[in-house]
Amino acid sequence: MNGSTNVVLVTGAAGDIGQSLCQGLSARGYLVVGWDIAPKPDSAPVVHWEQLDLTGDVSGAAVAALDNLGSLRYVFHVVGGSDVDELAQADTTMVPMEVFQRTVALNLFSAYVVVRATISLLRQSNEDRGYTFVSSLNAMGGYRAPGYSAAKAGLHGLTKALAVPLGMEGVRVNTVAFGTTRTANYSRLAEMLGRTADFEHLGTRFPRGSVLTPIEAAVALMSIGLDNPALSGQVVAADAAQHLLRP
Repeated sequence: MNGSTNVVLVTGAAGDIGQSLCQGLSARGYLVVGWDIAPKPDSAPVVHWEQLDLTGDVSGAAVAALDNLGSLRYVFHVVGGSDVDELAQADTTMVPMEVFQRTVALNLFSAYVVVRATISLLRQSNEDRGYTFVSSLNAMGGYRAPGYSAAKAGLHGLTKALAVPLGMEGVRVNTVAFGTTRTANYSRLAEMLGRTADFEHLGTRFPRGSVLTPIEAAVALMSIGLDNPALSGQVVAADAAQHLLRP
């Protein structure tokens, strides 16, 4: 390992929030590694890309490649998202079990997979370091999608469970719960459900009158994950007060 270089891992790096986060981290001088089930976007400013399904174990080769680049300081776990088959279910008590399991695997199990794969690397540094998970307001309210909401709420429990033992080793653990964000994935899911993602109308659920942008989400993640060494064991709602107006 080359300990002189600070490395940051971004999972879900091919999505809009992931790409914005990679851009921001690279601009701040970090070497950025991207993990995603999708191919690397041409514009992603990463030094290494692994195309991985994080609902299963991470290969030793992927971890070794990460280790060889430098000192891993921060992990941002952006992987996750709603499942169209769950969103299309009219009766929330009858979501097919394979859909429920798939949603939980993507949004919760994947986070623990990433922790298991990378904790030995984080333990090698004596500087500030940590995990930042991405959650949703769905974990904090009754917004349908039981699998998705339960999985994101599970991230909150995972944050609390890991913060003390890892904090004793100098590793911080936090979760950021976003409100509605203008992403291509949101639009894609709406289209698959026969709807239109009307972000202007959705913005009326925010006091400021507009939804979040991927860049704003990335700034929130960096602020919590990089810039607050005293912050650990916290779930932070980064939603521009949407939760105060959303029914």
